[in-house]
Amino acid sequence: MDGATYKIHSNQEAEIALLGCILNNNKLIIKCIDEGIKASDFTGINFDFMYNTMLELHKNKKPIELVSISDEFKKAGGYIEASVLTKMATAAIEININYYISQVKDMAYKRKVKLELENVINDLADMDSTLIKSSIEDVARGLDYSNSIENMLVNLAEIKREDLHDGLKLGFRNLDKHTNGLVFGSLCILTGEPSSGKSTILNQILAENISAGHKALVYSGELTGFNLFQWFMRTTANPCDLKEFKGKNGVYYDVTSYGEHMIRQWTNEKLLLFNDDVSASIENLVNAIDFSVREKGVELVVIDNLMTVENGNADEYDKQKILAKKLKALARKHKICIILVAHPKKKQDKNKYHMHDVSGASEVVNLADYELLLTRDIKDDAKGRTDITNIAIMKNRITGRQGIKMRLHFDEIRKRFYTNTDELNRDYKYDVSNQIKFTDNIDKNGEVPF
Repeated sequence: MDGATYKIHSNQEAEIALLGCILNNNKLIIKCIDEGIKASDFTGINFDFMYNTMLELHKNKKPIELVSISDEFKKAGGYIEASVLTKMATAAIEININYYISQVKDMAYKRKVKLELENVINDLADMDSTLIKSSIEDVARGLDYSNSIENMLVNLAEIKREDLHDGLKLGFRNLDKHTNGLVFGSLCILTGEPSSGKSTILNQILAENISAGHKALVYSGELTGFNLFQWFMRTTANPCDLKEFKGKNGVYYDVTSYGEHMIRQWTNEKLLLFNDDVSASIENLVNAIDFSVREKGVELVVIDNLMTVENGNADEYDKQKILAKKLKALARKHKICIILVAHPKKKQDKNKYHMHDVSGASEVVNLADYELLLTRDIKDDAKGRTDITNIAIMKNRITGRQGIKMRLHFDEIRKRFYTNTDELNRDYKYDVSNQIKFTDNIDKNGEVPF
């Protein structure tokens, strides 16, 4: 970078004229306040003190003129020549005050940009690429040029109406009734102990929305792409496409070759997976989500799970905060739904949960619009084994209905949860006759699967 890049930006002539306008017309101090002019915006010697003095005089309902300002300087142990004040008054042209204000603000803005970027540059050696990009984005968000009071306000009556029923379904009647599904622009936290059924619930949510014509992107830090798709097919397949097999450990069911073929065709270009071979850094995930939404039309994103996202050199809690903020920003920007899987904190009493019993940074839950909790209680006694799964709405920013728990039944053959027979027998419509022309070499009765 050339030396001009680091030049201190200022326009002291505009600063002098702006202060002179206030001297000539005390009411113009109100306009400066409304436009967000601050003492730190001035670079001339003692100009910041002078502007603060003017603010204090205005606050105390005293006149802003040569004598009062000189007196304030004397009280502070300073001195200002009358000729300086006179120069200010004569240099000012009141009708040009908007120009003076814009010049002072513009120069102050450029100095702030320079300072913020220098701070990032000074810390570069200790940052990885993800933290560098995040820091620059934080700088950009914090550098709001138009910081006038008027631009900080929005007329509530002019805000466009949003349909709080416009979004994606979860696929469970009562759950959708209480939450309105997942509203577009929302972040949902799904939490639960290992083996509580999170992957199965996610598969059903994915199938429900693909069936409705929506596209989805999935990142899984624990399952390979093949394992993930195998579980998805088991949950999605209709009974006619499930076949009984005998293995070393007894009888089991799996998807027939015909069923697999149809599900693959059905999900083609509708269900995308973050590549296992690519580093799951925050930067890569954010870029993949942004691209898949813009170029592929994705409306549902699943991140499974929070702990497996790489953090580079960042602290684990910082990583979680950064990721949650970026996911929420992406959801709002693109009007999509994002589900983030997070593990719960270890608890002695697993019958009592609070919305903040999610492991990690508290900001994750704070930023979420929904939080769903899966619990599984397995007990063995003389009467046999009981295995009960519940899903609870821990947080619901959209409708406010939370603290609600529902029993989920599980079908071992179909590998899906349900609360009624309609959900158990749901046909996700992957086998539509006009969707694909069947070929003779597909065995509809199935063969030994993968």
